[in-house]
Amino acid sequence: MRAAIIPNLEKMYTEDIVRRAVEILAQNRIESLLPSSVYPVFGVGASCGDRDIYRLADWVICIGGDGTILHTAKKAAAENKPVLGINAGRVGFMAGLERDELDKLALLRTGEYALENRMLLQATVSADGKTFYCLNDAVISKGSLARMIDITVDLGGEQISYRADGLIAATPSGSTAYSMSAGGPVLDPSIESIILTPICPHSLFSRSILLSADARISLSAAGAPGTRVYLSVDGEEAHLLEPGSVVEIRRAEDLTVRLIKLKKDSFYQTLSRKLM
Repeated sequence: MRAAIIPNLEKMYTEDIVRRAVEILAQNRIESLLPSSVYPVFGVGASCGDRDIYRLADWVICIGGDGTILHTAKKAAAENKPVLGINAGRVGFMAGLERDELDKLALLRTGEYALENRMLLQATVSADGKTFYCLNDAVISKGSLARMIDITVDLGGEQISYRADGLIAATPSGSTAYSMSAGGPVLDPSIESIILTPICPHSLFSRSILLSADARISLSAAGAPGTRVYLSVDGEEAHLLEPGSVVEIRRAEDLTVRLIKLKKDSFYQTLSRKLM
């Protein structure tokens, strides 16, 4: 049996966590695969091509913060592999283990763990046909100038308009991230829904809207001459939208993130411990 270990080298505790994790997995007859691009840093486990590692592993273990988990989880989902996050960052809300809980990795061998499914969104840009996948959120926002943009949301012919700095389309997983910071509600991840949350709306009454997980959303945005509008997904690199572009957002088809749960703590216990 094999576990892919995907480390974020920028985190302080990553090297110690990797070495200890490889040791514990070996004690339980699980081979550790490390991407060939970072294998020389550690020299433990086995080196594996960066493209093959997800396909060859039974589990994917990522070591870092929430950003690392978001990035890794989508790659694991593409190969239908479950993913476990080990927190080497600050909050680590999506992490399944803290760095002082590595002994629980032995439970992978015995099968004493649960899998928690998380929905993904896909955002397709009309102008170039590019599709992006997100576990947390897709965000339409303006550039650095202090100008608002006009955003139109089309829901099967029904339209909603916002004048704001931007708009967040979030999954239940993303309800504890940017959407929450912008005043959106926190959703139990078992409740499948798409959350629309405006960013700094120019209105006293603009609030988040919860949509069906099967909703198909068309977003368009425009601002004053010279205003740039961007699409960013899970806080990754922003994609400049051409004038007149429409972004289609819906639930990702045939793609689900499966998070490994090695502990008995609930979503509400994690929420209380890390965000309250």
